[in-house]
Amino acid sequence: MNPDPTGAGYDPNRAFLTDLWSRRTPATRVILVTNVLVFLLMEFSGGTMNEATLLAFGVKSNAAIDQGEFWRFITPVFIHIGILHLGLNSYALWIVGQQVERLYGSARFLSLYVLMGIAGVAGSYLYHPMSLSAGASGAIFGLFGVLLMFGLQHRRRVPLFFRRAIGRGILPVILINLVIGFAIPVIDNAAHIGGLLAGLALATFVGFKAPGTRTHSFFWATQAVAISTIVLGFYQVARHYDGPTPGIANFAGSWRQILSGQSAAERFIEAVNSSRGSFASATRAIRRRTTSPPDLERLSSELAASIDQLRSVPSLAAATDDLTNDLIDVMEDQYSLVHAIRRQDGEVGPGERETADQNSSRYVSTWDAILEWVEAEGGKYGLQLQDRDGQEDGAPNR
Repeated sequence: MNPDPTGAGYDPNRAFLTDLWSRRTPATRVILVTNVLVFLLMEFSGGTMNEATLLAFGVKSNAAIDQGEFWRFITPVFIHIGILHLGLNSYALWIVGQQVERLYGSARFLSLYVLMGIAGVAGSYLYHPMSLSAGASGAIFGLFGVLLMFGLQHRRRVPLFFRRAIGRGILPVILINLVIGFAIPVIDNAAHIGGLLAGLALATFVGFKAPGTRTHSFFWATQAVAISTIVLGFYQVARHYDGPTPGIANFAGSWRQILSGQSAAERFIEAVNSSRGSFASATRAIRRRTTSPPDLERLSSELAASIDQLRSVPSLAAATDDLTNDLIDVMEDQYSLVHAIRRQDGEVGPGERETADQNSSRYVSTWDAILEWVEAEGGKYGLQLQDRDGQEDGAPNR
């Protein structure tokens, strides 16, 4: 039997808390499940640390957004890079998301979450144009901002102990997390600040769901728009998908990538630069009239190691796959040439030097194609060319 709100025994604080904690939090749970499902699908498609997979699933990339892929303002909110990133954000969302959803109701909560997530991506777009980024942390900081503003605006309408837990009570949590973000370079604090400011602004105008009230039809409409925005974003991802085909082999490869601690772009650049060193060493040796057997054996080992490294590079893009195969072909021809010279006790004749020159021409052509690809498309993957005026080879780097 409910207490009579007009009776002497009515406790407004107790009524507020009873209504609040009886509210369900389906939107928070659906978001968590969506994040996990997207993460698993990406793991079966090359891994969440593979730039090709990240780009194919809609991670924030300024270069791609500038080409008209505006859905990348929403899809990154549901993408996480690595299991630790997913775990930390999921825990934070489970704790703070349920609080905000109970205070504002599911319709308001989902609308706020999407808007704050977009604001976080926009902050990253403006202040970190060269970086790929993703994650729910911008939206989560927005939720912190909502709790802070709620506590300040409605401090006279909520129980004292509850007021202490939110409002100014949430301020140290925000400040500590911002300091951590500034101290660790890989954390995208621009996204955090963008989401936080959006949360503060939105909570100023969006009222919470007071006990005993129904959700206004306007917020059901905004929730429908929010859901449609998410669905449309991932529809565009599916329509334009050009990443690795999902499969068990890609899942195994993604975890090897996590254990190695290197992204696909880093492994591609490392393999290409390694092949250039071993190829150049072999070419210099072949152009001499004679080369000692120990040197030839060492060169064979270096070439073989570079070939194996190129073969193990995960898929980055269709163009880089072709370029990698071209490098492997010319590296294998150089390896065969070194073996032929070894069989001749190190003697290098005109035919061998001519073949070496042909191999060099092919390698230079492929190398130039790699540099052109990095210059044209590398920005999507966080790659750029070194200053050719200060570098002998204009090698790509991150």
